[in-house]
This record gives sequence, C-alpha cells and structure tokens, in this order.
Amino acid sequence: MGDRPVLLTGASGLLGHWMLRAAPDPDALVALTSRRRVLGIPDVRADLRDRGSTMAAVRRANPSLVIHAAYAKDRASIVDATQHLIDAAASAGADVMFISSDAVFAGDGIARDEAAVPDPVWDYGRWKAEAERIVRRASDHAGVVRLPLLVSVAPDDHVVGKLRTSAGRNETTQWFADETRRPAMASEVATALWRIASLPPEVRSGVWHLAGACRLSRYEIAQRVADHLGLSHGLIEGVKTPDGADRPRDLDFTDERARATIDWHPSPILR
Repeated sequence: MGDRPVLLTGASGLLGHWMLRAAPDPDALVALTSRRRVLGIPDVRADLRDRGSTMAAVRRANPSLVIHAAYAKDRASIVDATQHLIDAAASAGADVMFISSDAVFAGDGIARDEAAVPDPVWDYGRWKAEAERIVRRASDHAGVVRLPLLVSVAPDDHVVGKLRTSAGRNETTQWFADETRRPAMASEVATALWRIASLPPEVRSGVWHLAGACRLSRYEIAQRVADHLGLSHGLIEGVKTPDGADRPRDLDFTDERARATIDWHPSPILR
C-alpha cells in the first residue's frame, strides 16, 4: 500500500479490534480515535463531526489510504463525518475505503448484488447510503464495502454481551424471530477487509459485499451464541417484530465479487 501509512477510523471499536489483530503490517498503520486510545499503535485524535479537527488529524497522519470503519448511529456521525473525512483524504492525496452496511437495502428478502441501488427503509440505512454516495462521488478509486451483522466473542458483540449479562442474572432475553440477516464472524470480515485494502487502487475501487454463510434470524443467532457459551435456550425467547416498525425484515445480499477476487468463503456462525 506504499510508503505512507494506512489510517483506520473506528480503531477502538469492535471491528477496529479485529482489524488491528489482522493487520498485515501493524507498523504501517495509524489509528484515528476520538476518545479511547489504542495501545501499541500510533494514533491521531479527532471528532469526525468536526471538520477542522478531522482535517488536522489526517494531515498529521499523511496516509495513502483511509479505511473508514468508525461505527455510529446518528446522521452527523455518519454523513457529516464521512464528508469531512473525504475532504481531508482528498487534501492529503489519500484513497478511501468506506465500511458500509447491508442496511442500505430494504430487507424484502430479495438478494441484492453489488450493482443494486440502495433502497433503505430506516434512518441508519439512509444515512449509510448517503455516506456511500459522498464517497463514490469523491474519487474513481474510492471503495465501499457493505458488511452484514457482525458476530464476535472476546471482545463480545451486543448479542454475546447481553446473553452473558442476562445469564448471570438468570433473566430471559427476547430476540426477533422474524428478522433475517446474513451474519459473519468479525474476525473473518477483518481479514477480508485487509485483502481488499491490499489490492491496487483501480482493483479495490467500487462496491464490495461480504455476506455471511447462512441466513439466520436474530433469534437463531442468539441460540448459536447460547450454545457456544454453554447457556440454556430457556433464557432466550423468540418474538415478532412489532407491527408498523420501520425495520428491514429480511436482509439478503450476494458477494460474487469478493468470492472471485479475494477468496471470500465465510464460516458458518459459531459452528
């Protein structure tokens, strides 16, 4: 990827943890964080919602590639932050690889390929789709990688952490049995992201999908996590999504490009 470093946003988050562990050359990596520092990795600090601090941080890092993997749930931290980062990367002469989500699709059970036009039904997906457009308009070398729901144990994702806590209190947790995704292990996704990042810019550009091996409901994911942790299924209850809820019900997407180009063949979740 050149003599200049790779700048990773979201380095202190769940995906960032696995990205750091899978990094092919940790010495050529700089973390961009807003609050928590990442031990053992050079870092720069910025609030991505603030254009000035973002420009200054990227200028200090002087990267050849920015991998924008920061996770957020509000518009300013997704859309505005992406615009600021794109502007800063352009000023530094750096390419960008934006980590997006399957949530840019409606979740109507129809599998979307990499050329499919986003049609989100909830705000998170709309903001991610808007950020994708910002990234792709900025450069012919920009890449967008859409991820599924991520599963991680140690560090624990939301599902694992919630089940551990509820089991300690002998409490039952509820999970939607009618919302289907294609989850993948965060560790495998991180390795795949580095394979994409390591490609020449003209090959790395465009849209990528990294779908998991199996279609599972959130309830089925919780069951697999319980089995992995040795917990009783009696602590897990499957429920229906409330009527009128603005949520994608059946998110499915295909990943032929990743399978053909980087040999993406994900393992079944916790099996």
